[in-house]
Amino acid sequence: MASKKKNSAAVFVLFAAAVIFFIAIAVFTFFVPDGDTYGHGISDYGMQFNRMSVNVEWNDDRSCKLTQNLEVKFFENSHGIYIDIPVNSGEKVRNLKIETSPYVPYSLEHESGNRLVRAIVGNPDRYFGPHASQGDTLRCVVTYDYITPKHKSGDDILALMAIGKGWTSPVVSADVTVTFPAAPDTAAADMNYGIYIGGEAADSGDRITWSNDGKTVRIEVGQTPALHGEYALLPFTGVEIAYKMPDGTLKSRFDTEAIATVAVGAVLLVAVVLLVVFLGKDKPLTPIVDFYPPRVDDRNGNKRHMLPVQMGKIIDGTCSASDVTSLVFYWASEGYLAIDERADGAYLRKLKDVCEVELYERKLFNRIFSYGSENADGEVEVSIDKLSGKIGKTVTETANAVSAQYKGKLFKRGYTLLAVGISVVCALFGIITAVVATLRVGSGFFNLFGGAVIIPVGITAICGSIICRYYFKLNEKKRRVLIGLYFAMAVLLAVGVSFVVPADVMGIFERVVFALTLGAASALAPFLTVRTEFYDEQLNNILGFRNFLRDAEKERLELLLADDPQYYYNILPYANVLGVSDIWEEKFKDLALEPPTYYRGTGMTVFNYMVIHNLTRSIGTSLTYVPSSNSGSFSSGGHSGGGFSGGSFGGGGGGRW
Repeated sequence: MASKKKNSAAVFVLFAAAVIFFIAIAVFTFFVPDGDTYGHGISDYGMQFNRMSVNVEWNDDRSCKLTQNLEVKFFENSHGIYIDIPVNSGEKVRNLKIETSPYVPYSLEHESGNRLVRAIVGNPDRYFGPHASQGDTLRCVVTYDYITPKHKSGDDILALMAIGKGWTSPVVSADVTVTFPAAPDTAAADMNYGIYIGGEAADSGDRITWSNDGKTVRIEVGQTPALHGEYALLPFTGVEIAYKMPDGTLKSRFDTEAIATVAVGAVLLVAVVLLVVFLGKDKPLTPIVDFYPPRVDDRNGNKRHMLPVQMGKIIDGTCSASDVTSLVFYWASEGYLAIDERADGAYLRKLKDVCEVELYERKLFNRIFSYGSENADGEVEVSIDKLSGKIGKTVTETANAVSAQYKGKLFKRGYTLLAVGISVVCALFGIITAVVATLRVGSGFFNLFGGAVIIPVGITAICGSIICRYYFKLNEKKRRVLIGLYFAMAVLLAVGVSFVVPADVMGIFERVVFALTLGAASALAPFLTVRTEFYDEQLNNILGFRNFLRDAEKERLELLLADDPQYYYNILPYANVLGVSDIWEEKFKDLALEPPTYYRGTGMTVFNYMVIHNLTRSIGTSLTYVPSSNSGSFSSGGHSGGGFSGGSFGGGGGGRW
């Protein structure tokens, strides 16, 4: 009974861990604090942009090729600059590259809860400045592909903050060139469309030049008298271009990025399904009904009933501490010891040496009574309380010895390795997919959180292994429910991992495919194990015996009790390790039972379930107890205000660090 509760608790803990993992990932993804924004929204005159030149080439699928030429002059010592690109409205940054003069390295990361892609340009060990070794000027050429979704103001709108309003320093000279896939309607009556410089409309004038075909516009943002003739743009001001394209110009973008994930995921899932169906197929079991435990050879070659601890190992592939302690009641029913319950506690009284099936049985038996002493009748007895904390190590050694006895005998080795290999492949698929997805942003970008996929694959493998082991302890209804929950958990965990990868680098469709294929494939992997012929033979005998204990009718039990009045007590240790002790007790509640012959207590003349239950619990607790040993500012961006009332994509900004 205790073992059954522990097993249920273990499965519950693993499922709870899966749910907690999913919630933790979601909380981290959506509520993670913003990182260091460097400028913190404060104007910075410790540097200026001598020049900021931006070129935008729109495609008909709402993506554009964007090039920024920046010339930065530092008045205060600084490591370099950071550049922020918004991705908070469904935008995606791809193939980001930065060339600098003089050469300095750069790195990419997500900031502000994954709302920004930030490029950090510079060397933390060197400085730019008036007297710095790298000089006071840094030139950067930034290129990237910028994929935008459909605009909220209309499917035919192309709107972009070509120079974002997040730059913390002033710009001396700026220009913007934008090429559209078709000539926009520059004479639109709705003045919400057009060109905005510093938030003010600037559709005409010497600073704006359109090409003959009407597709390209160049905007010169020179020094402005309003800005004291010194700057073209003050900190936190920008240039926005928003126009409506002719009907039918823009089309939906096909997500080609998901093709590799879909293809690899589909191949992996189909391969695992085929392996499970055609290779991971066990022979059907044919349980042999028996009223008594299967018989095995002891060390002297004599036939003897299988030990309950052996049955516990075979039925679920593990040997628990409660399986080991079931030996005490087995020894009692076999006449090797008696149980005395007195006013000062329970005692185990040795009646004769155990005729062991295996060496570990005698070792544990002798270890228990090594703490005893002779009573007035010359028999060795030991208090249960005295054993507490003394033989926990021996119980563990016994469990390990039982496991070693059946090592390699229950499952075919090649199939077990295949199941482990598939789990490893699933982990690699998840890690590589996450890493490759983040590398799409730029070669300098690497998302370490891709390694988090090991967690769900590991949890799934453990849960799947437990289900496979305890499969025969469950009835048909519980099996279906548990397996359904198991596969749901596996997919839920995979969905949690997909949240770790920022939304701008992995689209919804790709996430769904990733989660389904990773979750299903990793959930199927544990079922690739195949039983050996030896295991099938043992299970047929044990399950036949178990089925009798579970399904026996009252008339049959009365006949067995007539032949053996101690039948209930002899079978009880086996019912415990098979997980049917509750059913076994219930069947005998209406039958007249004599007290167990091995028990001597205070006035017990009829069968008492509570006495036996309490003894089982106290003996198990005492024998297994082991004592503890003391030994950048994001002020604007996607769909920001100022200028085009509908809000434009892009923008961002940056500053020095």
